[in-house]
Amino acid sequence: MKNLLTTIYLILSCISFASCSNSPTNTTTETLTNNTATTAQSQPENSPEPETETKPKTDTQAKTKSVPQTVSNTTKKSQSPQTKTPKKPQIGTVKELVNGDLLCYVTLVDEQGKENRVGASFEICAEEGKFLNKKVRAVSTIESVSDCESAEPCGKTRQESIITKMEVLEDKSATKPQESKTQSKTQTISNGEWTITTGNHDSWTGVNNTGNLTYKGCDAKGKCIELTGGRVSCRDGICVTGWTNGDYVYILEQPITEDGNAPQTLIVRKGDSEILKATGLK
Repeated sequence: MKNLLTTIYLILSCISFASCSNSPTNTTTETLTNNTATTAQSQPENSPEPETETKPKTDTQAKTKSVPQTVSNTTKKSQSPQTKTPKKPQIGTVKELVNGDLLCYVTLVDEQGKENRVGASFEICAEEGKFLNKKVRAVSTIESVSDCESAEPCGKTRQESIITKMEVLEDKSATKPQESKTQSKTQTISNGEWTITTGNHDSWTGVNNTGNLTYKGCDAKGKCIELTGGRVSCRDGICVTGWTNGDYVYILEQPITEDGNAPQTLIVRKGDSEILKATGLK
């Protein structure tokens, strides 16, 4: 009986030992299985996260790239008004206005006498009568003009500095030379008894009985008379200039010579009577 109990005890002990040995294995296996399942589950859940993180990076990069474009666009916009800034005005005399296929062309002569052919808007040529042969101040700006080979549209343009505005100036400098020119044409002759000064000789065009010469005649005592409206006639080798003052006619006669320095004669008539003749005026 004791042997039987001993045998049963041993058998139970072995069974208990075997169950204890298998328990960690199963626990480890279950743990590995659970970890694998957990890892497998965590991977699909976590896999979008890198994509989610990548997208913000891409957006950030896109935004970062767009910044220079914005700056560039801003720069272009800020530059565009600068291209419209008028350049320093040119001053000159308009010699010619010509309508071309793409532009109006203005020939300006500056104060040094140099000619410059400059492109202009067609509105300038449309006012040719206003600007031709006038001294003007021309203002140029950078404009988009056609870059086609003819007046036919081709869709091409280029940036070019052209005249967009012209203002007629009063040529004061031209008036002074004209005055000095008139003064240089003034001529004074004398014979010691009479002194005569004539002017405005340019008024005579070369056609007989024309002109508007001035006359100032003074005697030795300083008594003077001034006349205007003198007319010139040249024939038979003599040039005659005459002024009328009521019933009196004042005449200067001069023979035609190569040097034009022949002595002149003053004749004063009243009606048909000759009341004065002074010779040797030079």
